[in-house]
Amino acid sequence: MTPTYWHMQIHPDDTSFAEENVHSILEHKKIIGLGDWEAGKSTIDAFRNDMKVNDIVAVKNGGQLIALVQVVGGWYEVADEDPALGWIVNRRPIRVLDWELDGRTLPQPRGTLERCVNEVETTKNIREWHHRVIRSFKKRKLDLAV
Repeated sequence: MTPTYWHMQIHPDDTSFAEENVHSILEHKKIIGLGDWEAGKSTIDAFRNDMKVNDIVAVKNGGQLIALVQVVGGWYEVADEDPALGWIVNRRPIRVLDWELDGRTLPQPRGTLERCVNEVETTKNIREWHHRVIRSFKKRKLDLAV
């Protein structure tokens, strides 16, 4: 089954949060997530109901790619006391497939969470990245799906 591709940002209102914290959140907490804000209802709904296990998400900060992750579990909501994470109330568990270390960017980086539905450059870039990961995983005999 072909996964759905997404791209998303993980920060409250300040993109410097992503630069300082997202790598650590992905690596150590193994989650992606969103806050809860009135204008974001449709985005939150897509995160909760449209995103599925084994979907592939390019995590970014603006147009700057950070990591390619795979969704490994369902959506859940938490009240976290950690000041760095407390705003991330809508969460999904992930596994990091690859880190972007060469400074690549997305050509159409709009939005907090976007489903890749059109065959535009952003979708092609994410799919090509995922296919490189698949080749690597196959060579190492690692499972592609959870």
